Amino acid sequence: MNTLNNERVSIVDAFNDLLDIEFVSFDTETTGLSPIAARLVELSGVKFRLSDNRVETFSQLIDPECEIPYEATAVHGITQEMVAGCPTTSQVVPQFFEWINNSQAVLVAHNAPFDVGFLRVAFAKLKLALPEHYVLDTLTMSRQLLTDAPNHQLGTIVQFLELEQGGYHRALADSHHVRNILTRLIQMHESLRAWKDLCDLYSVFKLDEESDFQPPVPAFVQESIEMINRAIEQDGAIAFRYNSLGRERKVKPQALIQNRGNFYLTAYCFYFAAERTFRLDRMSKIRLLESI
Repeated sequence: MNTLNNERVSIVDAFNDLLDIEFVSFDTETTGLSPIAARLVELSGVKFRLSDNRVETFSQLIDPECEIPYEATAVHGITQEMVAGCPTTSQVVPQFFEWINNSQAVLVAHNAPFDVGFLRVAFAKLKLALPEHYVLDTLTMSRQLLTDAPNHQLGTIVQFLELEQGGYHRALADSHHVRNILTRLIQMHESLRAWKDLCDLYSVFKLDEESDFQPPVPAFVQESIEMINRAIEQDGAIAFRYNSLGRERKVKPQALIQNRGNFYLTAYCFYFAAERTFRLDRMSKIRLLESI
């Protein structure tokens, strides 16, 4: 279900015509599928308007500060050697939004919740508020508008629409593909002329907002959230048991992250001397530590 309502679609009046909107198609390449456990290795974007052919691009390889699994490299071709010496996520993600430099720009991606998940995690770790951009998902659009397509994967839709092919699974090339898909879909459908027309396709959500239809947070998880937030505010540490098994974990909390209805804690684990991520509903017997 579309989570937008008339009060929240605040740019409808400003953008009665889609030609007035600045779009930023973007894509990420990662070390894996989970935005909680995996890391970014590339972030790219293409800034454009439907009214002309001018584009601006942003593309940056990212040092994930961990090993890139063979299975991930087999998909996107990005190796450890390629990212050696590159900036980290904490540098690149803010640079990407500085490059956008327009609070009313609409982000566009194919299977947008996947890419947005990594951006949300990055901002949570940086302890920064997410920008208030709207996000348009061309995967949802293609499912609504291209019912005869054999499937709705990016490469299939590019071929189905007879667009320029090639370069799949690298972030800049896929960002160009997303731009071309959006442009062609709007050209094909006369009913798509205003921002509200895109919202009516259930393809729009907010970068800085989780779904309105998430289940309520269990009371014990909410208590954990409050205790962890106190530890973060005090630059302190906590102890807890994970999955009710094994030794007590002692960690220094770094960030709380919400993803697809679940809450996760990113923390420095003293036992492993490394960053680890824990799911809150699997943590029990949480207590604040007076000293580390």
